[in-house]
Amino acid sequence: MLNNQPEPAIFSETHQLLSLEMVSSEKIQQAFTRWVEEIRDWAKGNAYLVGHIKLFVDGQENLWLSSTGKNINIKHSQGWSKWSTDRINLSVTAIIFGPAKEVLGEEARERLQACLKGIFSEVNSACLFPVILGKG
Repeated sequence: MLNNQPEPAIFSETHQLLSLEMVSSEKIQQAFTRWVEEIRDWAKGNAYLVGHIKLFVDGQENLWLSSTGKNINIKHSQGWSKWSTDRINLSVTAIIFGPAKEVLGEEARERLQACLKGIFSEVNSACLFPVILGKG
């Protein structure tokens, strides 16, 4: 299913996310690990090649997730495991060889919204996640 484009599809966005309640670092890590897994599995299921999938949570504490198609590498700041928050800055990037950029963008946004449902919503006026504001 590889397309004829010589360049990889690149999805890269940054979002300010807000929750109506405090969210544990464990719940945040689970949601974002799921997103990386889903993008990786979607790429494999469509015979696309994963160049790189990266995710960075920036707050009082930080989380980094990355994968090149196999394992997911997880790193976090020292106080991550005891941290809870109601707002984060999120940066995500996926570089996948095969799909059109628009297809990757649609899949990445849809899966990110599903992983965040009931946890966080977008703060910016151009709301990417309009339906997830509320308690989970």
